[in-house]
Amino acid sequence: MLKRKLAILALICALVFGVVSGVFANGQQDGSGAMESVTLRLGHIYDPSHAWHKGAVKAAEIIAEKTEGRITMEIFPSSQLGTEPELLEQTLFGSVDICEAGAGQLGTLFKPINVLEMPYTFRDNAHVLAFAKSDIAATLFEDFRKEFGGKIVGVSSWGIRQLTSNKPINTPADLEGFKLRVPEQTICVAYGKAMGANPTPIAYSEAYMALQQSVVDGLENPMSSIKAMKFYEVQKYINLTKHVTNCTFFVMNDAKFNSFNMEDQKILTDAFSEASELIVELLNKDDQDLVAFFESEGLTINQPDIDAFVKATASMPLEFSDWWSAYGDDLHSRIQAIK
Repeated sequence: MLKRKLAILALICALVFGVVSGVFANGQQDGSGAMESVTLRLGHIYDPSHAWHKGAVKAAEIIAEKTEGRITMEIFPSSQLGTEPELLEQTLFGSVDICEAGAGQLGTLFKPINVLEMPYTFRDNAHVLAFAKSDIAATLFEDFRKEFGGKIVGVSSWGIRQLTSNKPINTPADLEGFKLRVPEQTICVAYGKAMGANPTPIAYSEAYMALQQSVVDGLENPMSSIKAMKFYEVQKYINLTKHVTNCTFFVMNDAKFNSFNMEDQKILTDAFSEASELIVELLNKDDQDLVAFFESEGLTINQPDIDAFVKATASMPLEFSDWWSAYGDDLHSRIQAIK
């Protein structure tokens, strides 16, 4: 249903944009010919202490500085404007200008991008930034834009996922019968099963309560998110499985992006590029610094048998390869090989 709505909307936007493109060719202007001030609205689901919120703040500062206050950005954190699926839908329909959404969320609409959600695709956070600059990324993102009207203006890592629990998890066998909270996405459910767990899809904002009330036994998130969402308060172990390093995007309504002249478009994309690099810096720092914090809170940092988890999930790219076959059967391995 959403895809059909978006297809109709894309046609309408194309017609409208064709009429007004001449007006906007030199930027947004008022009746006197002076450049108008614009306030963009960006929504995301993360706590203000999270690296992705800090990245958004950085982008807003750069945009305001480079445009001398002509373009500003108001940021709505902590799911104020909706859940991640709701924010993406609002952005594509234009009621929100920009959102932060992960590859798994975009993958609910555009299946090929799920290749980025495969376990052990990225070596580390820096690998995500390298992928963002690749021809592979450019092709995937342009196809998403054409089909759904979402312009990906920034790409960064969401962090390296680790598994939290109230018992040590060393191999997939330790996850038998384990209720693992995962995002509400097909790939996440699939890798939860492949790892040996009983995956339970629950919204990010509801995950703490699910742990507290024993609806689930554990979850899997990067160190920064475990800290920001205070999951450490209701878990005893952090098991360093490193099973997924997520790609997350700054997605902008394409019609809104095209309402700016080329100079302003470059300011926007440059700002989100700098924000993306800051996010990786913050995530890397968290991965180093938070071990001591979690240990001080009484948690045990456990080193599992990663090779066992790699082996358990190794067949997933082949199982889902039909989703991205138009880009070549070797798409996943080509992404893994990016330096």
